[in-house]
Amino acid sequence: MSVKNSEGYQLPRILSLVELPPWSSIWRVLLIVLLFAVIGFMTAYPVGQIFINSFRITRPGETASWGLQGWETAFSDSSVILALGNTFFLASVRTAISVGLAIFFAWVITRTDTPFKGFIEFMLWLGYFFPTLPMTMGWILLLDPDYGLINKFLKAVFHLVNSPFNIYSYSGIIWAHLAYSTCIRFLLVTPAFRTMDAALEDAARTSGSSGLGTLLRITIPIMAPTILAVTALGFIKSLESFEIELVLGIPAGIYVYSTKVWEYLHWEPPRYDVSTALSSFFLLIIFALVWLQRVLLGARQYTTITGRGYSPRPARLGPWRWVTCAVCVLFVAVMIVLPLSFLIMGTFMRLFGFFNLPDAWTSRHWQQAFDDPIFVTSLRNTLILGLGAAIAGAIFYLLISYLLIRGRFSGKGILDLLCWLPWALPGVLISLALLWVFLGSGKFLMALHGTVYILILAIIISELPLGTQVLKANVMQLSTELEESAWVSGAPWFHAFRHVVVPLLMPSVLSVALIVFISAVREISAVVFLASARSRTLSLLMLDYLAANEYEKANVMAVLIVVLVLMAAVIARAYGLRLGARRA
Repeated sequence: MSVKNSEGYQLPRILSLVELPPWSSIWRVLLIVLLFAVIGFMTAYPVGQIFINSFRITRPGETASWGLQGWETAFSDSSVILALGNTFFLASVRTAISVGLAIFFAWVITRTDTPFKGFIEFMLWLGYFFPTLPMTMGWILLLDPDYGLINKFLKAVFHLVNSPFNIYSYSGIIWAHLAYSTCIRFLLVTPAFRTMDAALEDAARTSGSSGLGTLLRITIPIMAPTILAVTALGFIKSLESFEIELVLGIPAGIYVYSTKVWEYLHWEPPRYDVSTALSSFFLLIIFALVWLQRVLLGARQYTTITGRGYSPRPARLGPWRWVTCAVCVLFVAVMIVLPLSFLIMGTFMRLFGFFNLPDAWTSRHWQQAFDDPIFVTSLRNTLILGLGAAIAGAIFYLLISYLLIRGRFSGKGILDLLCWLPWALPGVLISLALLWVFLGSGKFLMALHGTVYILILAIIISELPLGTQVLKANVMQLSTELEESAWVSGAPWFHAFRHVVVPLLMPSVLSVALIVFISAVREISAVVFLASARSRTLSLLMLDYLAANEYEKANVMAVLIVVLVLMAAVIARAYGLRLGARRA
């Protein structure tokens, strides 16, 4: 048996992992069945619990009683329709703005001679690290219509009667999301921009194309798989945004899908049937979006890294390089440094938001936070959760992504769809679904409830769509001739995968691992029902302080989380990402 490589030459038939080179067909079947079982338990089973319980009108722990009351209540409420409209409007606007900015920043950093690129890139990484809820509190100190410092300054200077800005509005919600939304998309598209072959860009510039023309006509079309994947993932994730909409939207009467679900869960008694019915309907919307993404990508070829080697060479912008530098620095200063400064300031305020007190500043909140005996336990749990989810998650996502792109087996489309399921639900319902799974699946699984291990599983599940879809886009850009060359040289599949595929994908794998670590450190909604006193993390401790109206202590925890993830970023960039780029 033989196969043809990308140039049409005959090669010895060496099967990929899914075809299991020298292994028997029974092992092939067992591997695929095991793969479906693991992914199904992690995604389909919890989501199925949500759908089934949408028809259950009794609370968990009570004798089951079934009916359609939840669905009838959910869609007879006109506010639900308005909330869905708000959800799509806010997500669409935020995604359009942030994707455009992310592409621009990635191009500036990786493909141009803009000065201070290292500093700008590092600051954009920081924009993702900062917890969104405390950063929003920084914007409240600046843009609150009553006591926001920017509003007070403008009213005093221009003698205005009304405040020009109101953070509790549609535009305020979009503004508070902008830094995080842009920075996460920047992180996801930058590795693909950095490893793209520069030959086509060089040819365009040789033909007289400008830097902007090359970006629009060459770079962006080549980056289509990564851009489409990031856009789809970002849009879906935006649909489920919760914390900022809760803090800024509800005071203004602006509800979205996730805050309506939260509201039903906080009724007395909680309306689990209504919240799960609304989530089940949203699941159908996610299916439609996943189908659309698959249609857009289709069977197109997006290979950008081949056996010829590649050499990313920056474009010379001339005087315009100072303009691109100024735009990037302005974004960093306004969207990241400014709210961060007020986040830190909030930890030293005697009373949050009151600048006019006679003795407005104090350091006692830091002392009280460190004196709290649960702080050390929470810090340890946070580190275990972050490292465990990052390492296990990155390896798992890489294997799944490689199988989905390179493998040929029945049901691959179903497996891909299962990997999207966790983003069909907000984190609070993922937590609720896993709670039902572990409390109703026997003593062994029940024993894991309240431990850090179930929190690690929850993070891996919640970040499964992001990890697999981003790595899939990068695997799509690898030519199969790279692996074929290793096979012809006699290397077994795993050796070729370890020494050819993994080094080329290492920058993206490390980026995903770092994102998972940060998500684990800052996550609240996906673990809120699963944690116990012995497994509480710093983010949940911050939530406890917020619930007790101790905003100053909450800001202290937020700053500590920022320091923690900042240290991880420095280590990853100094060693991991640089090493991966050099090996590639």
